[in-house]
Formats: sequence, C-alpha cells, structure tokens
Amino acid sequence: MRILPNYGGASMPSWLVQVSLESTDVTALQASLSTEIDSNLEEGKLSFNITEKNPADLRAMWNTRMRGIEASESAINLLKGHNS
Repeated sequence: MRILPNYGGASMPSWLVQVSLESTDVTALQASLSTEIDSNLEEGKLSFNITEKNPADLRAMWNTRMRGIEASESAINLLKGHNS
C-alpha cells in the first residue's frame, strides 16, 4: 500500500492510496468488489486505487473497502468450510 498526494493536473491535490493484495481466492475478492471499485488482477494480485480530495475522506473510503474485503474473505472461508 502506498499513500501519496496526487496532483494530476488539478488545481487542488487529491489523495491516492494504491492497494495490492495477495490471496488464494483473489478472483473471488475481485468479484466481491466489482460493484464498488475498478480493480486489476495480475499475477495472482488484486490491485486498486482509492482517490479522494481530502485525507479524511480517503481514510473513510479505505475503511469501507477493507471492511468489504474482510467480509468477503470471511464469507469465502465459511463456504469453503461447508464444502469440504
């Protein structure tokens, strides 16, 4: 994860978090986030960016995405347990 100010030609900077995740179920994680963010899947890693105009909003979106990922991981693990 990297957090950077993102000037991108705008008059006011925005804030950017670049996230890269590894998981045995990275495809399922990507599917679970597909309605919320654009993401990339490459070499077994899920990556996505979160961009907001101020750090407080960035933190809120980070928390939301991480809670979604944790919930998805829990659901995947629960389903695996019932299917074995």
